Amino acid sequence: MMLSLLPIPMPHQATARPTHAMATLALCLTALATTAQAQQPPLEKVVVRAEARFAFDADTVSPADRQALLAEVGRMQGVSWQTVTAVGHTDSVGTPAYNQQLAARRAAAVKDALVRQGLPAELVQTAARGPANPVADNASEAGRARNRRTEVVFEGVRSKAP
Repeated sequence: MMLSLLPIPMPHQATARPTHAMATLALCLTALATTAQAQQPPLEKVVVRAEARFAFDADTVSPADRQALLAEVGRMQGVSWQTVTAVGHTDSVGTPAYNQQLAARRAAAVKDALVRQGLPAELVQTAARGPANPVADNASEAGRARNRRTEVVFEGVRSKAP
C-alpha cells in the first residue's frame, strides 16, 4: 500500500480568498454559536438590600445582624452574585474625620462577616459615608441609632423561570 502526502498550506501560505471548506467551516461555527446563544435561558437581574445596625461608637456586627445578612443571601437560590457593596454610615456625634473612619470600619466589619461565610473577598466592595447620608433625624437618640448602619447591596443574575 502506498501512502501519498499532500502539502497542507500553512497560515503564512494561505491564499487571499477563502476556500470552499473554509467558508463552510465559518458558516458552521456561526450556526453553532447562534444555537448556543438560543439555548441559554434568559437572565434576570437580582438586587437584594440588607442592613446591619451598630451600637454607639461600635464597629462590631452583632450575631443577629450577621444572621439577618446571611438569611437574605440564603433565600436567593440560583443567583450568580456579581457585586456586593457595603456602605458604612454614622450618626452626627463626633468629628467628621472620626465618623468617616468609623464608617469605614463598619463597612469592613460587614465585609469580613460576609467573607467568613464564603463570599469571595474580591466580590465585596466597601465605602464609607460617615454622617453624610442620614436616614433619620440626628436630634434624637432613636434617630441617631437608625443612622448607625452599614447598607449592603447584593447584585447578581439568575435564569428566568419559564
